[in-house]
Amino acid sequence: METDRIKWNGRHAERKGHHPPDSYLLKMQNRLKTGKLLDIACGRGRNGLHLANFGFEVLATDVSEVGLAVVEQTANQQKVPVKTLQLDLDNPDELLTYGLFDSIIILNFKPLSALLNLLPKLLVPGGSLLLCSFNDLQIKAFGFAPEKALFPQEFSRYFETLTLKDYSRFQDDSGHRDGYLWEKK
Repeated sequence: METDRIKWNGRHAERKGHHPPDSYLLKMQNRLKTGKLLDIACGRGRNGLHLANFGFEVLATDVSEVGLAVVEQTANQQKVPVKTLQLDLDNPDELLTYGLFDSIIILNFKPLSALLNLLPKLLVPGGSLLLCSFNDLQIKAFGFAPEKALFPQEFSRYFETLTLKDYSRFQDDSGHRDGYLWEKK
């Protein structure tokens, strides 16, 4: 965790402002279950903050306290309901203490098996899980790290209690990506 925390603190300290919300999130936003939302690996919070402006109560998690400080400052300025939690996502069990969520979003981050196994347990019945990140085409096109790329069908064994509502393979301004939307049965 410490290496990741230092790396992301440095990156977030160099950045100013926010990018627009994720393109796949914008496409799927109306299909998310409104209410309590968990934003995993939120960075500087652009996606959770966007959804907070549409009535979601957001818990934004990240390894970087610098990124989370930006989230808190922006949420206070916008007067939107966002709480933050610094969390090592390789050991995500602390999330169980926050109760169930209506929706979970994970953007531009590939969860490891500990988190993947936990995600269905964190959703209410009828809850939504949105995951979108760089796919295997990004490896060839831009030298993206293979261990961080999404591959087709790799999540099916983790989400037997979820129903796949959308799968999209696409390219946008950020690169080659796969987007998934599941609903808990």
